[in-house]
Amino acid sequence: MSLTNLETRLLAQIKSQPFATQKELGEALGISRASVANYVDRLQSKGLILGRAYVFAESPAVTCIGGAVLDRILRLDEYGIPHTSQPGTSSETRGGVARNVAENLAQLGEIVKLISVVGNDDAGRSVIEATAAIGVDTSLVERKSTGVTGTYTAIMQPDGELYLGVADMGIIDHLDAQVIDRDWQHIVSSRLVFADTNCSDSLLSVLIKRCLHNDILLAIDAVSIPKFRRLPNNLKGVEFLFCNLDEAKSVHGDVSPQALAQQLHLRGAKNVVITDGARPVTCLCDSGITMVQIPKTDIVDVSGAGDAFVAGFMHAILGEKDPIEATKAGVVAAGLTVQSEMRNSPDLTAQVVAQNAQMIEIQRT
Repeated sequence: MSLTNLETRLLAQIKSQPFATQKELGEALGISRASVANYVDRLQSKGLILGRAYVFAESPAVTCIGGAVLDRILRLDEYGIPHTSQPGTSSETRGGVARNVAENLAQLGEIVKLISVVGNDDAGRSVIEATAAIGVDTSLVERKSTGVTGTYTAIMQPDGELYLGVADMGIIDHLDAQVIDRDWQHIVSSRLVFADTNCSDSLLSVLIKRCLHNDILLAIDAVSIPKFRRLPNNLKGVEFLFCNLDEAKSVHGDVSPQALAQQLHLRGAKNVVITDGARPVTCLCDSGITMVQIPKTDIVDVSGAGDAFVAGFMHAILGEKDPIEATKAGVVAAGLTVQSEMRNSPDLTAQVVAQNAQMIEIQRT
């Protein structure tokens, strides 16, 4: 992020005198108080200071924007049969795409902030307290006095595959474009921003444009077929777009993963990653299209695997890996998660991901 000479001098002066008045700062630099106010606004817009008495941005974090919900998991004892009652077991845990990604990133050693909204209820308090305990900064999560914390109910087959998922996330509609203005100083200082399409279409559109204008790395996950359509047609400003094959087909037709990746790239997304269950991952980046193989894994539960993939991928990007190497890291993270009944595998560590990513095979097309 480039600074003018005067911005650099003012920033240094503020660091040495964080409680100085604007008049005192102006006298030290030989400029007017009004000029100081103008330059302070610029430094705030660049995310370098966060307010008075000038609070400096900490080490740049990853900011995750989107769903934080209570997950209810119903596991069928036998394969699902429509229109009838069936025996099974139930459990609850913390969930939500952005929240899951944030927790996984924290496990991988990243500094993470979460922007979301929950109800002022027991479920919301439980989800946020558990997330904060992992190391995620939840200070930007809004607690609404009206509405209830969102829920996602997953009905799982005996083999761990999803039979049906039902999302009750009306409260997430409050994640609109106003949130970008409210939290912009935190967003603009981020090393990377991640958003899921639980966010409103207005937020996604504004976020894409402002990240493009400010050269901020932005990653977006499509989440589901209906929510994928919340994205604007022009995706210029999206550095990394994640979706699965069914989601991509719902928008661009029943063609090959390679053709779908090209279509999404033509819409403006710079790098496109398309997953397809246990089949190879399609990664489109500057070097072309690469198919990344998925090792055979004993599946306990697929829930959370996509979120772990995104976190593993972004962790590698932050470690200055290219998108192909990042896809390998994502594959490893997802593989660890499907072997656990939890949304966030306790075995997910940066060391394990780095070691195992080297063994993932690729095929260039």
